[in-house]
Amino acid sequence: MKISNGVLAAAMVAGLSLSGLSAHAAGPGGWGGGMGVGSTFGGPGGNALDGLDLTRKQRNQITTILKEAHDQDQAQDTQEEFENLHEQIQDLLSVPGPLDQNQIAQVQQKMAALRAEREARHLQTASRIHDVLTPEQLTQMRERQRKIHDLLSQLNALQHPAQQISSDNQKK
Repeated sequence: MKISNGVLAAAMVAGLSLSGLSAHAAGPGGWGGGMGVGSTFGGPGGNALDGLDLTRKQRNQITTILKEAHDQDQAQDTQEEFENLHEQIQDLLSVPGPLDQNQIAQVQQKMAALRAEREARHLQTASRIHDVLTPEQLTQMRERQRKIHDLLSQLNALQHPAQQISSDNQKK
């Protein structure tokens, strides 16, 4: 079965978002107890706040914001619900006979709503953190993110040269 790049990317983002807060919050290490903000401040290349020279006040504010976000995610734990929906999709796809596209669409809509709610919470957290940082720190963070993006693009081009050639031909 062929999976489109968009579906694969969505699955990866969902996985990063789901694991971001709980994985970073679980262990000690790094500033703020190692808490991250899912796909917004975490993800490939690590936490976007790494390397910033934060004041003690900023560290405390951000740690508080991340703890509140983590507690909210735990209180609104959608992971089990998301897993149940995923299991429903698997069940629907494994039933002999014609697929019930309406049921699949309904479950898919529920999954999309859960993802949207989670992403909205993560963006709210990122917004609160943004407001704690200075313009210089935001510029430093943005430059680091661009470097990471460029390096990941170079890595992708090396790992998948045929896709790069195809993309270049499409631009012409």
